[in-house]
Amino acid sequence: MPHPFYSSRKYRNKQSIITKTNWQKGIYHFRLGLIETRRCKNTDCQNIFKVKSYNHKSFCSRSCSAHTHNLGRKLSALTKLKIAKTISLLPKTSWKKRELPKVKLVCQRCHKIFEVTPYLGKQRKYCSNFCAIKTIGSRTTSPKASKGKSGIRKDISPDICFYSTWEANVARVFNLVGIKWKYAPKTFDLDDHTYKPDFYLPSHKMYIEVKNYLGGYSLQRDKIFRQKYPNIRLGLILKADYLNIKANYKDLIKNWEY
Repeated sequence: MPHPFYSSRKYRNKQSIITKTNWQKGIYHFRLGLIETRRCKNTDCQNIFKVKSYNHKSFCSRSCSAHTHNLGRKLSALTKLKIAKTISLLPKTSWKKRELPKVKLVCQRCHKIFEVTPYLGKQRKYCSNFCAIKTIGSRTTSPKASKGKSGIRKDISPDICFYSTWEANVARVFNLVGIKWKYAPKTFDLDDHTYKPDFYLPSHKMYIEVKNYLGGYSLQRDKIFRQKYPNIRLGLILKADYLNIKANYKDLIKNWEY
């Protein structure tokens, strides 16, 4: 709390007089941003320039400032010539306008030649998601799925190896609310691809897939499944749904994984 003295009329009148006096003397003129004329401190220049009063600028340009302060940096004529030649060899366009170089790869399935940036050269093997599914589609999980913390959770079951912490936490929530479930009980044939949803809920006659997000591979797999099995119910628990489940149940489950 401020001292009552600062609110007294005597103190306020005294401060008002001091402020008016200082304005009359020009002490506060810098706050108005008045224009002043100054002479450049570079002895070889001495140009007169205008600047606002609150600005502490002492030189008319950066060149004059460097000429005054960088006295210890003296370049020989040969060095200056080398710098000039180097600058003349630089490309005229900025790096933002230049396109990154591309490397050519051959698709391991259709043998089509496609181009990618160099940092993707060691990762890409197929020209498209279609070729990737045709080749590696026999795997039961997406090659881009989460690889984190797969294993057995003894508090859930000693015989089930969950693929991720999200799947394990969803199983814990099912147990908490009393929903019977089976972990990946069936593999569906999608012609050139197979698909094994994460959970099956017998009481709801519904399959559940837990996914962080649906990339191109997962979207195409989901589309093929729904076209071939239109009568089978498949629900998705995506990131937004999982975060909602986490907010409601994490404090109720002792072994919740983060």
